[in-house]
Amino acid sequence: MSQRHYYLWSVGCLSACAAGWVLPAKAQYDDTFGGNPGTNAFIRIPKDTDDWTRHFRLGALLGMNIRANFSMNGSFPISGNNPAAGVFDDGYVKKDNSGDTQYTGNWGYDSASQLNGSALTMHSTSSFTAVGGGSLGDSGNGGVIPGLDVAYGGNLWYWRHARVGWELGFGWLPINISDSLNNQISTVQSTYTFNTGSILVPAAPYQGSPSGSGEPLIPLTGTPGVPTTVAGTMSGSHTLDVSLYSLRLGPSIYWDLPKRFGLELGAGPAVGLVDGDYKYNETITTLNGIIHNSGKVSGSDVVFGGYVNGTLLYHLQNNGDLYIGAQYMPMTDATFSGGGRQGRLNLDGQLYFSVGLNWPF
Repeated sequence: MSQRHYYLWSVGCLSACAAGWVLPAKAQYDDTFGGNPGTNAFIRIPKDTDDWTRHFRLGALLGMNIRANFSMNGSFPISGNNPAAGVFDDGYVKKDNSGDTQYTGNWGYDSASQLNGSALTMHSTSSFTAVGGGSLGDSGNGGVIPGLDVAYGGNLWYWRHARVGWELGFGWLPINISDSLNNQISTVQSTYTFNTGSILVPAAPYQGSPSGSGEPLIPLTGTPGVPTTVAGTMSGSHTLDVSLYSLRLGPSIYWDLPKRFGLELGAGPAVGLVDGDYKYNETITTLNGIIHNSGKVSGSDVVFGGYVNGTLLYHLQNNGDLYIGAQYMPMTDATFSGGGRQGRLNLDGQLYFSVGLNWPF
């Protein structure tokens, strides 16, 4: 089961559990709890009070307004071909199973334009840059991202009709954001010429087999030409596939409201760890062929910020609440970079909505 489906399933389970509690529900609200509405003083809650001063919450989380920027600057190698191994943009020349170290029947080519008399030309693109040597980049939006919300806290003082305390929260959000590329580029391309001699070259496209048995033979080694600059396009995507683990700790204030409702507000500092991969999957297209280029940069980054949240609780029964919450938690950006590539996760406008169960005790 994927993470996304898992959390949608979790929301359904929590909702079902809540529905099962509604019928036997009893009001938790009691406007006679301790405190003194006639004074603004903070009154310490006694240890032997009948009030439930602690709580634990567990629920599903929905993260929004999380974005990513992707940029590339420099010259980039291409992993999709390897002339030393006989892999080219528009064909291949590899050893066959005969054991011959000079000739092979395990070869193929894509286009008739590669053959000129007895000269068969293969092309190999080794690197690319943005047109004019500039930078390439795009951005993506994460949309609605499901995750996990956990919190534990307690109340320390009465303040008029409210209780004042603290809350420690944890959040987990699996984030997957991609861009979409279609850029003009310049490539560095080399040619390799193979002498087919007197054989009858099969019409393009042609693919020989590793057995080499009964196949037309050509030399294993071609003559390399001088590298040249060839125009092309790059399409594909860059992806940040990461997890955000966040911790928050701050003061909270809680009111019991009529009609079985309660309200809690909180604010404070937050810290997070972003861990995962910056992946790229690119397709380089030139007049001489199509090359696939892929890889990833792994890493982690610590981010800092703060939060403010509000939680509305419905008292299902004396030891169980259903809650819905909203939270704003701006944090610093997380950056993944390597080899001239960079993926930046923008967390400065994070919004969270949560729903789940709360257990007071």
